[in-house]
Amino acid sequence: MLWRVRTTFIDRPGILAETALACGDAGVNILGMQVFATGERVTDVFVVSAPDGWDDLDIAQLFERAGGAQVSVTRVDQGATVDSATRYLHGVREVLEHGRDVADVLAELLETEPPDVADYAGHDVLELNRRNGAAVSISRAGPFTPVEKERAQAFLALTREVVSPTARVTALPGSAVPLVRQASLEDAEAVAALHQRCSDATLFDRYQVPLQLPMTARMTRRLVAPDHGMALVVQQAHDIVGHGLLEDLGDIWTFRLLIQDTHQDAGLEPLLVRQAASHAKTAGAGRLTLITAESNDTLLRAVGNAGFMARIERRDGGVHISVPLAAVRSIQTG
Repeated sequence: MLWRVRTTFIDRPGILAETALACGDAGVNILGMQVFATGERVTDVFVVSAPDGWDDLDIAQLFERAGGAQVSVTRVDQGATVDSATRYLHGVREVLEHGRDVADVLAELLETEPPDVADYAGHDVLELNRRNGAAVSISRAGPFTPVEKERAQAFLALTREVVSPTARVTALPGSAVPLVRQASLEDAEAVAALHQRCSDATLFDRYQVPLQLPMTARMTRRLVAPDHGMALVVQQAHDIVGHGLLEDLGDIWTFRLLIQDTHQDAGLEPLLVRQAASHAKTAGAGRLTLITAESNDTLLRAVGNAGFMARIERRDGGVHISVPLAAVRSIQTG
């Protein structure tokens, strides 16, 4: 049987040695521990295995005799012996890859299960700030240490469970700030003109094959009104300077984008990526796959600048950048 013991000691030399000796004499094996300095006293968390027949009260009394105060004991499984940093990294994956709520994962990481010692005194609430101003509240029978609070806030920031950062868009001299909106059939001519203004290299990054210009009416229509999905355009003044095609292919949602050469590196790529991710999330997608040519490092940077962690695969002469959408906010409607 494994137990987690949380206790405070007076911070003096030799206290851990005395505790280890008391456990050894009683046949209790210390499998792991963390030390949280809190001033004159120190909070220690142990994971121990005890002989058959021991219960939470026996373990609590053992640590109290060794000099511990505010002792709480919780029954745990083998997972409690995993290194703390590794547990937090696994927690990040649980949020980003499997869509678990960040508050639920933090509750596990901060070990908020009630202690088995019924008369343990203490209750603490940890308030964490999301980037959108909302709060996450985690409560535990036992005070959180400053280190735990910092870990929790860093975890929440890392997982980007909160709103994605505001797009950083640069308006060209003498031009209006770009606007991202959903395309319509009325944009067909402007989207065709956008393709005419793009270089062969930019078009190849988008389509992975040489593109025959001028475009047919059928192709242009599909680019602004796809059968299964939607199109986004970036409008600056009266021109369309960017285009993105978001499609539901049944088993995956894909997104392909095109930015006019003269407007690249102005922050439009991450802006489009974020908008596409939000629309895909609203439509029920759990993951979005962006597709481009192997040579297109710009899109890889755009995904990172948009605040996403992604899985990259090279397939069929192109690059598939897979982005989990669990942490993405849906488009607000109504």
